[in-house]
Amino acid sequence: MQRRSFVPLSIGALLAPRSARAAVAPAAFREKMIGPVCSVPTVYNSDYSIDYAAIRRIVDCGLKAGSPVFALTAGNSQYDRLTYTEIRELTSGLVKAVNGRGMVIAATGQWWTGQCVDYAKHAEAAGADALQVFLPAFGNDETVYAHFTAIAKATRLGIVLHGQVPLPLLKRLVGIESVVAYKEEYPPMYSAEVYSLYRDRLNIFGGGQKSRYLMFRDLGMKAYYSTFSTFAPEVPRRFWSACGKGDLSAARDVMNRQDIPFFARFSHGFWRATMAHFGTAQRYLRPPEPYWTETQVGGLKEFYKTLGV
Repeated sequence: MQRRSFVPLSIGALLAPRSARAAVAPAAFREKMIGPVCSVPTVYNSDYSIDYAAIRRIVDCGLKAGSPVFALTAGNSQYDRLTYTEIRELTSGLVKAVNGRGMVIAATGQWWTGQCVDYAKHAEAAGADALQVFLPAFGNDETVYAHFTAIAKATRLGIVLHGQVPLPLLKRLVGIESVVAYKEEYPPMYSAEVYSLYRDRLNIFGGGQKSRYLMFRDLGMKAYYSTFSTFAPEVPRRFWSACGKGDLSAARDVMNRQDIPFFARFSHGFWRATMAHFGTAQRYLRPPEPYWTETQVGGLKEFYKTLGV
């Protein structure tokens, strides 16, 4: 792989302004998904409504981080705390915030087929570039295959797989032309086998920490989730630049100095408090989930000083 494939600045054409409705074709999405992916959390105002001004600030921060992709996902985006109407509105709101400056991955929850089809149509109409489909927690291989087939028929968007798909079912799903990517966050033995089978068919990107990207980089991983892109853009830029130069020692230094200490303390409350500290979002979470006090947020100054952020 050429060095320019790893460096964010090599995808400047992708970040050029385009209309919010100009979604990319599935094959183009697969090829253009390179670098730190900004996983967008749902953030709230003090009255627990969704804070769309903060969503826009997170997107701006992600762009500074070199993120070419902005992703919703059921976990980080807290779908279990949102109504279906709010999820649809959040999807439209993210597309508007990105405004053609990068690609947007919309995402389903573990919903029944009809709801996923409805959401797929909404995501495409809103201007998303791909649709991440969460593997249902119910059904069998036949009904789940029919589930994905129905969704694929309902939209022109590229489909991203989410969930540890049994390998016999995965073999069938990759036969669906619009299935072009897979969010990787599973046991290494499983993920390595998926790479060996489908590395040329799917863009298999890291849904976890920088250590997972470094683990699978030599197998062909070219994109990864970046939590730091929501508040400290210099960290993913430094990490990805080091990877682009082949300086894995410098990349591991970022992982050890910033990533590992951050995730050792991780919770949604800590993440929201961190964004409040850096000014991209507020600290609030919907009850009964606890959120940090202003005093606790203020205490983060010393922690991030030790991380060099």
